Amino acid sequence: MSTIELRNPFTGEQVFSMPSETYEAVSSRIAEARAAACEWRKFSAKDRAGIVRNALQYFRDHRDAIAREVTREMGKPVSAAAAEVDYMIERAEFMCRFASDGALASYGLTPYHSDDFEGRIDFVPKGLVYIITPWNYPLFCAINGTVCALLSGSAVLLKHTTTPSVGRHFERAFGALGDLKPLMVNITVDYDVSARIIETADIDHVVFTGSVQGGRAIQISVAKRASNTLRNPFIGVSLELGSNDAAYIAEDADLESAVEWTVRIGRLHNSGQSCCAVKRVFVHEKLYECFVEAAARVMAEQRCGDPTAPETTLGPLFGGDAAVNRLQSLVDDAVAKGATVVTGGRSERIGNALFLLPTLLADVNPQMTVLKEETFGPVLPVMKVKSDAEAAELVNASEYGLSASIFTRSRARAEAFIDAAETGTVYVNRCNFVDARLGWIGHKNSGNGSIALSPLGLPAFSNLRSVNIDPTLLV
Repeated sequence: MSTIELRNPFTGEQVFSMPSETYEAVSSRIAEARAAACEWRKFSAKDRAGIVRNALQYFRDHRDAIAREVTREMGKPVSAAAAEVDYMIERAEFMCRFASDGALASYGLTPYHSDDFEGRIDFVPKGLVYIITPWNYPLFCAINGTVCALLSGSAVLLKHTTTPSVGRHFERAFGALGDLKPLMVNITVDYDVSARIIETADIDHVVFTGSVQGGRAIQISVAKRASNTLRNPFIGVSLELGSNDAAYIAEDADLESAVEWTVRIGRLHNSGQSCCAVKRVFVHEKLYECFVEAAARVMAEQRCGDPTAPETTLGPLFGGDAAVNRLQSLVDDAVAKGATVVTGGRSERIGNALFLLPTLLADVNPQMTVLKEETFGPVLPVMKVKSDAEAAELVNASEYGLSASIFTRSRARAEAFIDAAETGTVYVNRCNFVDARLGWIGHKNSGNGSIALSPLGLPAFSNLRSVNIDPTLLV
C-alpha cells in the first residue's frame, strides 16, 4: 500500500503523510454516502440551498486557519489563500441562489400540450458524484463540483490528496447536511485505488480538474467501467483540463487596464499556476512598445519569497525545482530562437525554494515552444501583430480551448473576436476571472465541454427524466 506524502513548497518540511485507504474501506464509505443521498434527494432544491448556505458559515469561522494550511501545503501567499476562501463562499452562495430561484425546475412543454398529451423533463439527482480536485486553487476547484452536486441532490466523494487539509474542511462543513451523514466523504487514496473506484465502484459521475494527461487517464477508466457488470456502468464525466490561454491587446485598448489585467492578474496571480492564466499575449504593433514597457514595470514590482510574509506577492511553485527548471528550459529555448528577456529569465534560490524570477519575453514568434505549450508559472511571452485577423488566427493556433481575451474599446471588434474564438470562455477587457454567474467550460484539449457554475451548472449535474402523461383519464 502506497503512502501519500506532501512537503511544504517553501521550507521543504513534510506536512502530510498517510497510507492510501484501501478500495474495500472506500467502498464501505460509498455505501454509507449513497444511503444518505437517498434521503437528501427528498429535500426540495430550495431547502437544500438553505442548508448548504448555512454550512458555508464553517468557512467564515475558520477562514484564517484554512488560509494558513493552504499556504503551508501548496505555497500560495497567505493573503491570497484567505481571499480564495472569501471568493469561494461568494461562488457557492451564487449557486445556492440559482437553486432557490428554480434552476432545477422541470423543463415544461406547456405550449406543446394537447388533449391527450402533457409532458415535462425533470432534473433528478445522479446519486453519488466522485470529485478529484487539484492543488492550485484548492478551494475554488473543490467547490465547483461539490456545491453543484449537493444542490442537485447528490452525495459527494472527494479526493483532495494534493491539498489534503481542504478535503478535511469540506467534510466537516458538508458531511452532515440536514442531519444526514455522511453526505460528503473525503478520501485519501492513491492513483491505483482511484482508478479502481472509477472502474468498479458504485458511483454515478466523475468530476476531474487537472492536466490533459490526467484527463486522458480518467477517460480511459470511465471507458473500462463500461465493460463491467454494474448498477450504473455508463457514467458521465466532467473534465476541466489545462490550457494555453491568449490575450489580444487591440490598437484601441485602454493600455493601463490591459496591462493590469493581463500581467498582474492574468499572468502573475497564484504565481502563474492557473489553468486559465494568460500564457500568451498578442499586441497590436501600435501599442506593442508601450505594452512591453508597462508590463516590465509590473513584473519588476513583484516580490518572490516566503508565502507567509506580507510583502510576498509570488510564492514558490508547487512542483519545486522540477517546475522551475522546466520553465527555465522554455525561456532558454525562446532566447535561442531570438526572443529578448525584458525581465527575469533566471532562477534564484530563496530559503529552501528555487524561484524563477518573473520573466517577460519580447520578440517571440510561433516557432518558440513557449508559445505552444502551457506555462505553469510567471513567464509571459509577448508577440507583435499587425491586425485583428492575425491576432485571432494566432489565438486559435492552439490545441487548447479554455479561454481567450480581447482588450478593446470597440464593441464591434469585441463581438468579431468572440465569434472567431475557439474557446469555452471569451473575455472582453478582463481575463483569468471565473464568475459563478457564467458557466466554466473547456473546448478541445481543455476538456469535454462539461459545464460547471451558472444556473446551467445544476442541471448539468443532474440526470434527465422525461415525463409523458395522457391526461384524459386523470382527475
